[in-house]
Amino acid sequence: MKRGNQILGVVALLIGGASSAHAGFIGTQLSSEYFYPDSETSYAPAVEAPPQFFVGDGVETVVNVEGVTSIAVDVSDTSILFDFSTTLLNPRWGNVPFNGLIFNVVNDVPLNFSSFNISSNFEDFDPSRVSFSNSQVTVNWAGLAYDSNTMLLINFETDAADVPEPATMTLLGLGFVSAIAMRRRGTKVIKPRQGLNH
Repeated sequence: MKRGNQILGVVALLIGGASSAHAGFIGTQLSSEYFYPDSETSYAPAVEAPPQFFVGDGVETVVNVEGVTSIAVDVSDTSILFDFSTTLLNPRWGNVPFNGLIFNVVNDVPLNFSSFNISSNFEDFDPSRVSFSNSQVTVNWAGLAYDSNTMLLINFETDAADVPEPATMTLLGLGFVSAIAMRRRGTKVIKPRQGLNH
């Protein structure tokens, strides 16, 4: 009975210790902050509401820049959608080293992205304007023209091989523990009887 309790304890550890596979943004707490004229200087006339959020359904934050342009930011598990609205006619972002948003992971849940692609009607926006790591995403639209119809979608791709499924790992662990337990107990295989006809 003692050995049975030990096996149950190992199984409980395997099940309880299985961490959730996390590849994208869902469940991650992010901060968003507008930076101008470089990536080191927070821009006070831009207000993020809210400045920190957990990624879930719908728009996570709206950034109001100088009271004339708002940017609705909708983050899904593997993408960020920016929807621009402005009261200005033919506006253009100031052409400085950095003019845009920086998102940082707040709750130490690393992002697991391997690459990205963009889809946008933001003229001249190219991949060189986006950078990411396991804890940060930066988006720089310095010098670009925009209007109330401008949208930008960044789709991130994950390397699925890097993220083991917790259920799979738990099942493998259970199978391994069961095999060891059966071997140690000396479980006998019952052979079918031969020669009996009914």
